[in-house]
Amino acid sequence: MAVKLFLNSQTILNHEFPLTHKNAYDAEEVDKFLDMILQDYKVVESNVIISTSEYESLKEKNKLLESDKRKIEVELEKYKARFTNIKSSDNVTTDNIELVRKINALEKFLWSHGFNPDTIK
Repeated sequence: MAVKLFLNSQTILNHEFPLTHKNAYDAEEVDKFLDMILQDYKVVESNVIISTSEYESLKEKNKLLESDKRKIEVELEKYKARFTNIKSSDNVTTDNIELVRKINALEKFLWSHGFNPDTIK
């Protein structure tokens, strides 16, 4: 996001205030310059605050997505292990699908009662 600032570091560094007839700086000139600096600072501060909060939000979202990804990878490995013993067939029937559903229901029942179906022989 482009931010329009009135000044940059070089402009501030090279700025010279004209001296008045009493060999002093004009207070009004100094005040105008400081007001410009203050405006720029407010713009920069607001953008830094937004960027920091956006960064923290994205960091938290990333953490949640990484956690979800790990859970899905574990689930995928479980399914891969379950289906390794099922022979591939060119003709999938509704009987096969129904058997897989029954196996799934039985495994859920075993898991809900504290048994790991993978360890039962």
